[in-house]
Amino acid sequence: MRRFLWLALFALMLSACAMAPSESAMEGESPTASPTGAPPTAEPTETEEPTSTPAPQAAEDLPSGAKSEFETDFSKHSVPYSEISTVLSKDRIPAIDDPKVVGLDEADEWLASEEPVLMLEIGGDARAYPIQILMWHEIVNDVVGGTPVAATYCPLCNTGIVFERTVDGEVLDFGTTGRLRFSNLVMYDRQTESWWQQASGKAIAGEFTDTQLIILPSMMISWGDFKAKHPEGQVLSRETGHTRDYGANPYTGYDELGRTPFLYRGPETPEELRQNARVLGVELNGEAVAYPYDRLENVRVANDTVGGVPIVVLWEPGTASALDSARIAEGEDVGAAAAFSRELDDRTLSFAFADGRIVDQETGSEWNIFGEAVAGSLEGRELASVVSVDHFWFSWAAFQPETRVYDPAESTSSDSEGVAGQAEGDLEADFEINLYQGEDVLGGSSVAFSNVLAQGKPVVLNMWAGLCPICRNELPELQQTYEAYGDQVLFIGVDVGPFVGLGSREDGRALLDELGITFPAGSTPDPQILRDYDVLGTPTTHFVTPSGESIQRRTGPMSEEQLEENIEALIEASEGS
Repeated sequence: MRRFLWLALFALMLSACAMAPSESAMEGESPTASPTGAPPTAEPTETEEPTSTPAPQAAEDLPSGAKSEFETDFSKHSVPYSEISTVLSKDRIPAIDDPKVVGLDEADEWLASEEPVLMLEIGGDARAYPIQILMWHEIVNDVVGGTPVAATYCPLCNTGIVFERTVDGEVLDFGTTGRLRFSNLVMYDRQTESWWQQASGKAIAGEFTDTQLIILPSMMISWGDFKAKHPEGQVLSRETGHTRDYGANPYTGYDELGRTPFLYRGPETPEELRQNARVLGVELNGEAVAYPYDRLENVRVANDTVGGVPIVVLWEPGTASALDSARIAEGEDVGAAAAFSRELDDRTLSFAFADGRIVDQETGSEWNIFGEAVAGSLEGRELASVVSVDHFWFSWAAFQPETRVYDPAESTSSDSEGVAGQAEGDLEADFEINLYQGEDVLGGSSVAFSNVLAQGKPVVLNMWAGLCPICRNELPELQQTYEAYGDQVLFIGVDVGPFVGLGSREDGRALLDELGITFPAGSTPDPQILRDYDVLGTPTTHFVTPSGESIQRRTGPMSEEQLEENIEALIEASEGS
């Protein structure tokens, strides 16, 4: 009964929140002019959606009211019209066609620090679109940095997406059709009245059928973060020409655990995640990946490769859900996430979260949620943005059915919890270790790794660096497990700092002394160890049986518990070796 009442109330809220001037009044409003300007500096991308072109359908097969409200060429379409639901009439949710902007101080009077905003920056022109306004209008036809854009938000899917609205040299103005497909907003352009899917930016009916809008990099972040990033930025004004209860959430409780999506008629949602789980979606070169917010919250940093492109997804707390409480400012903290390329200066960086900071393992520089280095040798540098879009899981899975779901335990690069690599097999490459300490354990000041294995014990081989902040955090954990397992397993630390630009041998010795590390450790004169032992970043740890088989490689920091689990597995694998 409670669910039935909620759905009934929800339908009423949709009608109430969409109340707008009469359709005749709407027709009298002037759309934004069609300015032209310089192309955006951000790298655009396209999101593909499988398409098909069924035979033209009769008018009676069209979504309810479509024929009387639109002059669309409905003979052209790429999706079955049966997938489209009519909820409201055309433009009943009014797009903003003549947006006004205000400065940060004025917006501060009605925006709380944790409220979500959709951030866009083109050519130094930064714009914040408060979700409290987009909630009621869903589309803003705007010009940013000289580029005509459409900032869009579908509350039912939690998708905030910005499109470039110039197609074949013509600037389009977008409105709401009042229709949904897979519970997602269907837009239309006023020039041809073609229908467009908001989740993909692709036209699904009319003259532009199968045309793809360019998606521009944007982020859904907190108002406080926007102010810190863009102190000279501008904000969409509440002076929209419409009277709405801006700041209120007409979809109260929509993202509660277990809540089902409204009017969803689409592919069955994979059960790997709950339907309304928040994910950040990334699609590159035909590969799609969903990054669940609850997993991102645990690791804070996700290194990955998508479509052959090394990327990092960063997450931080402090952004409220717009769909939780009756007032958006009081919504649950769900955090914010964004994706960036890991390639910088012909080098691929690996990131981790340590001591409350995001750092790269190659230089130890500190980074923020915007992909900016704020301290260290790379200070002032920025990572290139990768187009990423917030979705609910049901929405992302419906439009990207072949998606992979990010799992830190299965990642192929380093992340903040340490990443398991594949079993390495026999380690045939030998190398020399010049010891800083532990000569009594290994039998000399300089030993070959093959002689270490000849002692007949399993080995924890840890490659670290003296100026690596992640290593500084992990070495004490290694020391604890050494004290617990040192009678069963040999622990060896190899300082590779001189090879990766993270300190000299003197820096390595100093770190061991500072942290009170007592297990055997030293350096090697052979930089080939980085390739032979797949050292993708520091620290990298191999768990090696006495026969020389690496049963596990992990890049990135490990907790004491994770170390113990891997050591127990190593001991078991070494029995009879």
